[in-house]
Order: sequence, then structure tokens, then C-alpha cells
Amino acid sequence: MRPPSRATRLLILGGMLCLCTLPALAQQAGDGWLSQPTLTGDWGGTRSTLADDGIGLRAHWTTESAGNVSGGHYQTARYTQQLDAGADVDLDKLWGVPNAKIQFTVTERDGRSLSSDALGNQFSVQELYGAGQNFRLAELNWQQDFLDHRIFMELGWSPVGDDFARLPAFCNFQNGIICGHANAMTTNSGAHNFPIAQWGGHVKWHVTPNFYATVGAYLNNPNAGNKDQGWNLSLKHSGVFVPVEVGWSSGYGSGQLPADLKLGAYYNTVGTPDVYTDINGQPAGLTGAGFLQHNGRSGGYVIADHMVYREGPDSNRGLTLGAMAGVGDSTTSRFRYFWVIGGHYQGTFPGRDNDVVSFMVASGRTNPRLTRYQRDRDRVLPGSVGIQTYESVAEIDYGAKIAPWLTLRPNLQYVIRPGGTGKIPDAFVIGLYTQVTF
Repeated sequence: MRPPSRATRLLILGGMLCLCTLPALAQQAGDGWLSQPTLTGDWGGTRSTLADDGIGLRAHWTTESAGNVSGGHYQTARYTQQLDAGADVDLDKLWGVPNAKIQFTVTERDGRSLSSDALGNQFSVQELYGAGQNFRLAELNWQQDFLDHRIFMELGWSPVGDDFARLPAFCNFQNGIICGHANAMTTNSGAHNFPIAQWGGHVKWHVTPNFYATVGAYLNNPNAGNKDQGWNLSLKHSGVFVPVEVGWSSGYGSGQLPADLKLGAYYNTVGTPDVYTDINGQPAGLTGAGFLQHNGRSGGYVIADHMVYREGPDSNRGLTLGAMAGVGDSTTSRFRYFWVIGGHYQGTFPGRDNDVVSFMVASGRTNPRLTRYQRDRDRVLPGSVGIQTYESVAEIDYGAKIAPWLTLRPNLQYVIRPGGTGKIPDAFVIGLYTQVTF
């Protein structure tokens, strides 16, 4: 499918946003405007009527600004944004299909990247940048529960990172090293995060109320992130991505402090080059020959989070800690190991129950075999390549819920060893995330 022109896509998104905003213009702004769940309210009851009929509309405008006051190649600032609009269609209410819905989302991304333009680091300090700075179909899938909600199925056009290796609390950050999939795992595996989607699906089985197992299969499209691929819904692919995950949870709704533990692994059947060995089994950095091709790649991860303190038995205020660690294929991965630790405290000051302070430290370790290749190339052609070892980042955010529909999240980031080479000065970045829910 040929991608729509920029004028057409802006018209489509603008029309969908107007669908959300115009009814609000006809309403008088009252005392409850800042307390309503969306900027545009209930449209005089129309929105509730649509939801009762099975059509839930949604739209957001999200921005991320970032500037480095020190470090990187030079000091500057950049801005990027995303408009998204979509619908959740309850098929039970519309057509009598029990426990089924259709999910539909389109996105438009614009802006510039501070990481690409000025920092030279590997993990973007604006997670909205990348994954297609364009207009694209992000979600179009069928979801349904079976056997009294013990089995969940999703089929269609979906981002893998929506359903596997998720640590939701770590989407409170502006750095792209973690949100949905960890960025290092996305690079290693060939799977994608929102808004890049792939044809496929997954089945999730709740073995017990506290334990689940899930497996998926998605067609691997290596060009999915390209700017012209947002509306290319072809089934052509170079392999199949197969993730599996098991998870355990406790404490939800029981009065105990909630906790989660997830273990996962993946295998991608697409042919993948070795990062060190050439087609003759020799060091490719010394010979200059092409890399040996492997039949696939694999990796694994572990995720844990736990609310360790709550201010009261019925309170949402409290401290939650979490961690994620993963390993990539030793022969093909760019990042051999990666890890993230951190947490958030919800409820910061009296009357600010929904404000959140979030903090994290994360790192991606370059595959030592790739480092060896780079050193070999540097011996043959001095200065031709950077020798990468690791890149780390620390971030702290204050998420202020100005209204249920408006979030402001100023943040500070510190990037250690941008690019992983140690040749670019560490960068101190000031950022601002905003989101409006229409």
C-alpha cells in the first residue's frame, strides 16, 4: 500500500482529532473542566453514548524536548512529537461476539533527535524519536478472551513490545533505553516497539489467577522501521519472530503489596551475520571478508517489580522498585548484556496523589566479540572505527498530573560514554515530556 501524502495524513489525523475536540468547543467551560478525564469531555453525552454502543475513541498529543547543557559533540536542543488517534471497538456490544474487540491506532511523528544530531549516543534521550518519523498504522488487531477469561488471543497488526518483556512502570522515562521492550533487546532481536507493528499474534493462558504463560509468532519485516513502511501491510517477510514468556503476580486486590516476576526468551529465524567471524571462520576485522551468516538469533530476559511501601491499606501512594536484565546471542547480538534498575514513588506532596517521581539507572554492554572485531579493524585501518564497550544512562523525572488529561514530566538525564567508545564527553541533558489526552 502506497503511504499517504503528508497533506493527506495530516488531514486524516486532524479530522480524527477534530472529532475529539469540536464537541468540546460547544460546551461551556465549568468548574469541572480541569477534573474531567479528557480535555474534550463527554461531548454533551455523545462520547458516553458511543462507548455504551461499543466504540471507545481516543487521541493524544505527546511531546519530548531535550537539550544538553554539557557533553556530546556540541550543546543544543531538539524537539519531537507524536499525534496518535484510534478506537477500541467492543464487538460484544456491537455484534454479540463475546469478549472480543478490535483495536485500531494511527500515529504521526515529527521532530528532531538530540541523540542523532548532537550526542552521538546509542539510546535516544527522546524515546518518541525513531520507530518511523512518519504517519503509520500502529495497531489493527482482533482481541478475544475464551474459557471465562483464562485464555486471551490477539491476531493482526501489532507491535511485539506491547505484549512481551514489558515493565510498565519504566515507561515513565524519556530515555529510550527502556519502554516496552528494552532498546538493547529490540536491537538484538529484530522485534519492534510501538508504533512499529508486525503481522502476527499471541496466545496468553492464565494457568492460575496468579500465573500465566504466553507464546507468539510474528512475521519479521526488516524494513518495518523505514519511513516509507508505515502503510506497507504486505505479508512478505524474511523470517518469523517467536517470543515466549511466563509470569507470576501476587498481592493485587488482596491487601498485600503487589509484585510481578517475568521470565522470557525469543528466537528469530531470519538469517543474521556474525559480529566477529568471517565466512572462512577467520577474524573478519583482519581479513575484511564478509561475515559468517547464522540461521537465527536468540536471547532471554528476566523482569521483576515489587511495591515495597504503601502509605495506607487503600492508598495508591507508595514506593515501587523494579529491575530488568537480559542477554543476547553471543554470535550475533550488538549488546551482549543489558540491565535496568529503578523505581517510582507515587504521591509526592499532600493533595498530589497522582504525581510520580521516577528514577532509573541502565546500561547496555557491547558484545565483546563485536569489540574484538572493532579493535582488529582499528589495527588494519587506524581510526576507521570506534571501539565500543558500554553505554549507561541515569534519569530522574517528576511526573506532574496537572489534570487527568494533562501530564508534564520534567526530567534530568546523564549519559555515560555516549556511543560506547569513551571518546565523546558524558552528557547532561535537561528534558520535558508533555501529554494531552483529547
